[in-house]
Parts: sequence; C-alpha cells; structure tokens
Amino acid sequence: METTLRYKRINLQPAASDFINDCSAKTGRVSFLKRTFLWWAVKLRIFYFACCVLKKPSLILRTFNDMLRLRNNVWGGDLKKMYKVDGKYYFNLYTPGWPSKAYDDLIKTELRRHASPLTTKETLSFIHLAITRKCPLRCEHCFEWDNLNQKESFTKEDLFRVIDLYKNEGVLQIHFSGGEPMVRLKDLVELVRYASPHVACWVLTSGFNFTPHNARLLREAGCKGVVVSLDHYLPYLHNAFRGKENAFNNALTAVAAAKNVGLVTALSVCATKTFLHENCLLPYMDFAKSLGVQFVQVLEPRNIGHYADKDVLLDEAHIALLEETFTLVNHAAKYRHHPTMLYHGYHQRRVGCFSGSRSVYIDSAGDVHACPFCHTKSYNILSIVRANEKALPQKENSCPRFGKIA
Repeated sequence: METTLRYKRINLQPAASDFINDCSAKTGRVSFLKRTFLWWAVKLRIFYFACCVLKKPSLILRTFNDMLRLRNNVWGGDLKKMYKVDGKYYFNLYTPGWPSKAYDDLIKTELRRHASPLTTKETLSFIHLAITRKCPLRCEHCFEWDNLNQKESFTKEDLFRVIDLYKNEGVLQIHFSGGEPMVRLKDLVELVRYASPHVACWVLTSGFNFTPHNARLLREAGCKGVVVSLDHYLPYLHNAFRGKENAFNNALTAVAAAKNVGLVTALSVCATKTFLHENCLLPYMDFAKSLGVQFVQVLEPRNIGHYADKDVLLDEAHIALLEETFTLVNHAAKYRHHPTMLYHGYHQRRVGCFSGSRSVYIDSAGDVHACPFCHTKSYNILSIVRANEKALPQKENSCPRFGKIA
C-alpha cells in the first residue's frame, strides 16, 4: 500500500508553516523501554482487579484473556503507543488517563461486563454533549445540520443538571461539542470547572475562538483534552469543506494553543470518497505527526444531517484502504512516531459498536442518541432535567448500521 499512496504537494500558507514549527515538539511520546514496562504494569493492575472483583480463578483467567483479546481486535493487534500528558498516560481518546481512579473504575466495570454480560447493569463511561446550536461554519458533513443556528435549547442551568444526572450514572468522561462549543466559551468554562472534579472533560472544536488565552482558561478550569476538526492538510480544501475562509489557520491555532497549555491534543478528519481516492490518508498522518498531536480520529461519512440522501457511504475498496492504513500506522515500526490512529469502523465491523452500551450522544436539541452518526433518539434529556427527575429512562442500545453491540 505504501507504494500506492503518494503525496500531494502541500502548499501551506506562511502562517500555517509557522504553526507547524511551533507544534511539532512536546508530543509526550514514551520511550520503548518505559512503554514496555508501563504496559506490563497496566496489565498486572487489570489482573489484580480481576482477582479482586471476580474471585473465582477460572473466571479470572477467562475474563482477563477475553479483555486482552478484545483490545487486540479493536486495535488490529497489541497496540503499544501511549503518551504522557500532565503526569498521566493516554492510550486513546475514550479511556481516562492512567494511573487514576477513573481508569480503575473503568477496568472494574469492564471486568464485570465481560464476566457476566447478561446480568451486569450497563454503565456509560462517556457522553458527547452538544451544548449549543450555534456555529459560524457550514461544514460539508455536519450531522447537526438540522439543529444549527436556531434558538438555544439548553440554559446553563439545564447543562449543570445534565452533568449531575450522568455523573450519578458513573460517567467518567464528557466530550463537549455543538454546534461549536467555543461560541459559549463563558458557559463552557463554568461547565468544565463544575464537572472536572468528577469526570474528565474534553472539548470538540473546529478551532473557532480557541485562542491561546481561551485554551488556558479551559485548562485552568480542568479540561483534559481537545479534539480539533481538520479535514485536509491543504488549507484551501479544508476551508472549502468547512465553508469558512480562515478555518484551516483557526484549526492550527487551536492545536498549538492546546499543546502549549498541556492538553491532550487530537485531530478529527472525515475521510470522504474523494479524500481516500486521491490517496490523502498517509500524507495526512504525516501532517498530523508534524503538528505533534497524540491522536488522529478518522471518521466515515454518514448520510445524515448535511449529507442526508447523498451518495457518501464508502465502498469496499475505501474501507479496505482505511483498515490497512489503520493497522500500518498503529503497528508498523516505520510509523512508531506517528500519532495513534483511531478508526471506529475497524472494530465496529469485527466486534460491534461501543456506542449505546458505553456512551450516548446528546444533541443540541436535547435528544439522546446511541451515537452522533446513527440518529436513534431514545428520549429528550430536557424533559428529564426540567422535571427534576433523578433517574434516566432506558436508552437506545442498537446500531442500525452495524447491528452488533460490543
């Protein structure tokens, strides 16, 4: 595959080149020897909790091995990459930093889930929470398109109550999105400060308003990481995709600002048919490496929102290319210094989808779905919080695209 993926010429604007030079340091990459030691330490801690939680030797060994096997199936092998940021080690975007109580709680929950899947109460580990309908961009793939730029659904007090409800459910991470969450910066900072003693907070942004000053405000409030949407390494193509002339430089400003204040930093890219057909994926991963981010999340386009009724779903050749690149970047020695690549379609097609059973998406109208990309409304959270109810109703736990729930 490497011989078929060729670079497009990257003609960066001068300002963008400066950003790359500023960003390339401080990735938090861990040396081979330390990484090997730490992985053994993590596995031993998992085994320790298996002994504490499950008690029976046969059940301990079976469940421990099942969890390691699941991890290999999710990552296409024994993923070794990790990054140290602010004193903790991060393996992906949806696992709390280690060592921490949150990471231990997640492991205990997963052990119970694997040991007794039919009797263990499903516990959410993270939620996506869209706090605003406002957005200055007009993104080609926007799954919130029908909700955008209408009157806000959530008051700040509503959002505090939502946090309380899911915190009581045991949620370990909240990923704040929108619309563009940085439109409500003042409220966002207060929400992060309110939630962060109990859950790890992340911000999903286009880069709009994510200035060095605002990055520091979020970091001081307790934010752990940021996911910046950046859909091409060529500025004019990203700007066209996002419908905003300065979107590319805003995204790079956000990356630099996040890294400089010590946030875990990731990119998110929608891999369209054109993007894959023109062999842009490996050059994009090289570009992400030059920015010094820890993770790259590659999303498949879905025919919802702004893409509704459009021919955007990937064919088998595109999916094969994504899967091959996913295993190459995450496991080949040549790419050991590249960011970890997350591609959900890989495990969704093999072991099932984790959304619904481990996470939910609350859109900007308050509707609760299994995930952002399969609009499967279960209930509206606003009716719950405004009635001062203390318990959540049964959520949707099915995947209309992949069927199987992990």
